[in-house]
Amino acid sequence: MTMVEWHDVQGLILSGYLDLPYAAYIPWRIRAGSDAKAWLGQLIPRLMRADCVKAEPELQFDQPPRPTSPKAMKMLSKKGGRETEMWVVNVALTSTGLRGLGVGNREMAWFSPEFIEGMAPNRGADGAIPRRCNILGDFDDNSPSNWDWGGWNANGNVDGILLLYAKTDPSLGNLIATERELMSGVSPLENRCSQGTGGLILKGHFFDDLREHFGFRDGISQPIISGTRKAREMSAEEARISVVKAGEFVLGYPNERNAVVSFAAERRRRTWRRNRSKRLARDLAKNGTYLVFRQLEQDVRAFRRHIAETASRVYGNDNLASQELVAAQLFGRKRNGEPLIAPSSDSPEAGVRNDFLYYFEDRFGLACPLGAHIRRANPRDLVGPSPDTALRLSKMHRIIRRGRPYGNRLPEGLQPTKDHDQQRGMCFICLNADIGGQFELIQHSWINNEHFNGLYDEADPISHYPGRGHAMTVQHRPSSLRVGPLPQFVTVRGGGYFFLPGIRALESLAGV
Repeated sequence: MTMVEWHDVQGLILSGYLDLPYAAYIPWRIRAGSDAKAWLGQLIPRLMRADCVKAEPELQFDQPPRPTSPKAMKMLSKKGGRETEMWVVNVALTSTGLRGLGVGNREMAWFSPEFIEGMAPNRGADGAIPRRCNILGDFDDNSPSNWDWGGWNANGNVDGILLLYAKTDPSLGNLIATERELMSGVSPLENRCSQGTGGLILKGHFFDDLREHFGFRDGISQPIISGTRKAREMSAEEARISVVKAGEFVLGYPNERNAVVSFAAERRRRTWRRNRSKRLARDLAKNGTYLVFRQLEQDVRAFRRHIAETASRVYGNDNLASQELVAAQLFGRKRNGEPLIAPSSDSPEAGVRNDFLYYFEDRFGLACPLGAHIRRANPRDLVGPSPDTALRLSKMHRIIRRGRPYGNRLPEGLQPTKDHDQQRGMCFICLNADIGGQFELIQHSWINNEHFNGLYDEADPISHYPGRGHAMTVQHRPSSLRVGPLPQFVTVRGGGYFFLPGIRALESLAGV
C-alpha cells in the first residue's frame, strides 16, 4: 500500500480541527498589478501540515500549531507575541487564482472541468441557467444572482480562500487581524452581508454539543482514509463500511478503482513514446485535493414550525416526543445522532452506532424512511446490482466534510426578538479528488433526485431544492404516509470550487 506523503499535505484533509472550535473563512482576490506570489511565499511556512496532526476524534498535535520557521514567527510576533497562541491556517485557490499565480492554459487543462468552470458558470447570452446550476439545484431563490459571494454579482470573482482556526474567539480575532495585515497582493471580498466588517469574513464555530442549527449532532458518518491510525484501529466490519482508499481524497494515490489521478502520471503516459528523455513538468495535483465551499443559510423558525404542524397532523399532538419523531424521520437519525435503523449499545462508551447497512437491516425503509437525508447522502449498500457491489460503488462517491455552523443559535421556547433575526446556517466544506464523481454526483443523483430509491417527485427533505412535490414519503404499514408540503429550510448564499494544493505545489506557485 502506497503511503501518503502527509508532510506535503495540508492538515485539513486529515483533521477537522475539533479542538479549535472558532473558524474564519476569508475569500480573497488578487489585486491588479500586485505580487501575490510574495504573499503566498510568506504564508506557506505558517500552514498546518497533515503530518503535524494526529487522528481525530480530538485534535492533537505532534508539533505545536505555530509557525514552522523563524521568519514566520518574527512576522507574527509584531502583534505582541501572538505566535504563542494556538491556531491553524490553510489556504485554497480557485482556477482564476491559479491563473493569477502564473499557471498557463497547458497546465490548467489537467485540472477537472468542474473546477475550471466553477460552481457558478456565467450565464449564456440568452440568460439561460447554466448546466452546473441545474445539476446543483442552484436556481430560483438559490440562484447565484442572489449570492453574497461567488455568484454573478460584483462579489463573484474569487481567487482563493484563507481558512483560519483558533481555540477561542479572541484568539481568532487576533489571527484574523494578523493575516489581514499580511495580505499584501491580495484582498478580501467586499462585505455584502452581516458576516463581518472591513471585508467579507465568514465566521464559523462549533457549539459545545457539536449540533447544527436544526439541533442534530453533525459529522458522525465520515469516511476514514486507509492507512491512517484511525483506520487501523477499526473493527473489520466498521472498516468494510467506512475505510476508503486515499486516492478518493488525495490526488496522486490509488483510489477505489485502483487508478492514480496525477498530472505527472498522465504526462508520463502520453509522452513516453514520443520523447522518453523529455523532462516532465511540475505536478501541481500531487498531495492536493478539491475543496467545495457552500454557504447554506438555515431557516430554523420554518423547520420548527413544520415539525410541530406535521406532528399535530400525523400523530394528533405536537408534544416533544411527536416532534422529535418527525424531525428524526426527515434526517434518518435522532438529534443525538442515534440512527433510526438500529439503536446503539446501552453502554455510554460505545458511542453512536455508524456500522449499519440498509439492505439487510431496513431494506424497505420502515425504520429509516427511504428518502431521509442520511440515506440519500450516503446510500451505503443500496444503489447497485447487489449489496456488496453497491457498498464498493458508494466508496467511490464519498466526501470528507469539514464545515461548521455560523451565526448564533435561535433559543428554544422563546419568542424571538430582533436580536435573533440574523443569518445562521452551515459553512459546508467538503474535500474530494473528483468534484463531478463525488460532490456533484451526491448532490444531483442522490440529494436532488426526485426518483431516488424508487421514490417519486420528492428530493432530500433538508436540501435547498425541495423537489417538485415538496413532500416526503414515510414508509409505514399498512400504508405509507405522504408528508407535505415541505417548506424550503435551506438557501444557498455563496460558494465556490477551490483546490487545496500540497505544500510543494504551493512553493512552486510562489516561486520559493
